[in-house]
Amino acid sequence: MLIEPDYRGHRIQVDAERVDGAWDAVARIRPILSDAKPHVETITCRAMTAGLAETLAAIWARRWVDLNSPGGKTFPS
Repeated sequence: MLIEPDYRGHRIQVDAERVDGAWDAVARIRPILSDAKPHVETITCRAMTAGLAETLAAIWARRWVDLNSPGGKTFPS
């Protein structure tokens, strides 16, 4: 389990899951000062280790926060 307690006002929790001999991960993203239900997403990484799957899912979750939070990043077209 990998937990990032405060990334831009969100708590990110990532848990690795073994699937068909490889590792995927489930990411839970929740605003810190909110009682809202967390956004839960299964990230298919097919990593060789649980640690690598959690690291890749945490990167994905940070990008999700960057793009979906108010004032999120915008990218040039």
